[in-house]
Amino acid sequence: MKSKTARPAGLKDMRRSNELKVLEELYRHSPATRAGLAKQVGLTKPTVSAALTTLIGSELVERVGGDQSASKYGAELFRSAGRSLPVLGVDVGTRFVRVQLAGLDDVLLAAVEEELPEPTLVAVFDSILRLRERVCAEAGIDPVTIQAVGVGIPGVVRPQTQRVAMAGGIEGLNGCDLSEGLGDLLGTPIVVENDVNVAAIAEHRYGACAGQDDFAMISVGAGVGVAIVLGGRLRGGARGSAGEVDRLFGDSTGRLLADPSSDSMISFAEEQLSANSPVSTPAPVSTPVSMVDVFVAASSGDSFAQGVVDEAGRRIAELCACVVAIVDIETVVLVGGIGAAMEQGRTALEARLNELVPWPTTVIQSTLGRSGTVMGARSLAIDAARQELFTQRIGKTLYDLV
Repeated sequence: MKSKTARPAGLKDMRRSNELKVLEELYRHSPATRAGLAKQVGLTKPTVSAALTTLIGSELVERVGGDQSASKYGAELFRSAGRSLPVLGVDVGTRFVRVQLAGLDDVLLAAVEEELPEPTLVAVFDSILRLRERVCAEAGIDPVTIQAVGVGIPGVVRPQTQRVAMAGGIEGLNGCDLSEGLGDLLGTPIVVENDVNVAAIAEHRYGACAGQDDFAMISVGAGVGVAIVLGGRLRGGARGSAGEVDRLFGDSTGRLLADPSSDSMISFAEEQLSANSPVSTPAPVSTPVSMVDVFVAASSGDSFAQGVVDEAGRRIAELCACVVAIVDIETVVLVGGIGAAMEQGRTALEARLNELVPWPTTVIQSTLGRSGTVMGARSLAIDAARQELFTQRIGKTLYDLV
């Protein structure tokens, strides 16, 4: 059998490459004129005009109508197709399901959420169906026109099989092929990824790390997870389980790192209370301990609560140091119930991190809050739909053919 070799680029390939350049520039900056596009992508005006003709005919680009049909100099304006080619982003949590509807131009059209009646896969599917109908009704979009759905889940997606692994909290999720099951239900291509990973994608595209191609995101809440972005790309590993650091916090094989998750910090606080630690002033924190109460009390100056928060900060710093030592990133973004609240423990966190890491490392909170995962899922859907629609309506790009 002959091996497949790259063939030289032909005229059709070059045209497709030019069309893709123009389209991607319109995704970044719309509306734009022919002259503006030519300048940004480094092509001649006639070449841009030819590309626009093809893209308009394929309904991937639109002429801007109405009062914005021309620039202030009278030049015709063009924009990428938007609401005519919608996508859906879905954040599946153990308590809530959140959905965002956006156009292919990444303009948000509507967003809704609801609490899960029960943490089961059947309830998740029912919730997604309801929320899809609600969000489409709100935006005046026919659900049939949705081009792709991106989903963030609390588990690992194996790249070889697309089956979910290491998922907890939702009955029936572990071991299922969510992309196939949900795809059959919605009649739409589905892209599934770990929730922390998609939150990192969102932070890179919309949040504090926009324009920063090397960083880590650490989620600390009910569980602990890490997402790694290097060279502007999410790095999931050979099995999709990069960043599944819960295994480091102790089981029958022993503990490698101290666990900063909420359950572990509650246990630490209750142990301190029962031991009547000399640094503690138990009121207003008492058993059963709530980490929400701990952070509130710490912000009010309670020394016992601040001691618990500081311990969480030191534990997070030790995890940060491990990540920084391995992948040499300069920025760590904290998310999750505890991670997002760690400004209260910043002094202890940074002091411990400076002890462990001999070079500057910046630790920041996410700017996207609880919307990060659903925004990242939306990004997954947009990227998948853009690639598929270009291939369907224009053809394979030069890079696909090599």
